[in-house]
Amino acid sequence: MTRREATIFVSLAGLPFIVPHVVEDFAGGIAERVGLATGAAAFLLGGYLALQVWGIVGVGQGRRVGWVITFWASAVWTVVAVVDHGPAVLAGGFRSGALSVVWVLGLVLSQGTAAALAWRGWRREPAS
Repeated sequence: MTRREATIFVSLAGLPFIVPHVVEDFAGGIAERVGLATGAAAFLLGGYLALQVWGIVGVGQGRRVGWVITFWASAVWTVVAVVDHGPAVLAGGFRSGALSVVWVLGLVLSQGTAAALAWRGWRREPAS
């Protein structure tokens, strides 16, 4: 599997973890916590996911901008999840239990791996 294929695969493989995790975030009042209406937060989430998919498409086309977008989109998912949920996961009793931990760990592992792969691709792909 090439780096390009692996980056696309790993990034997309994170979606089954991202979606249920974000559903839990919304159920827990994340929109209100950050000062947004639920609809506005959902709209921004949709835009963010569209940006991430655009990056993946760019990677598939061999465009440097695709690697850059994929790196940043994946890195943000990873850092925000670790900072926001890491302490609670490590303390035990995170949200609804083991399944909630699976969602956040799957998100962190998939998006962290996608970010690392995209970083390497970004650094090696000529500017287009």
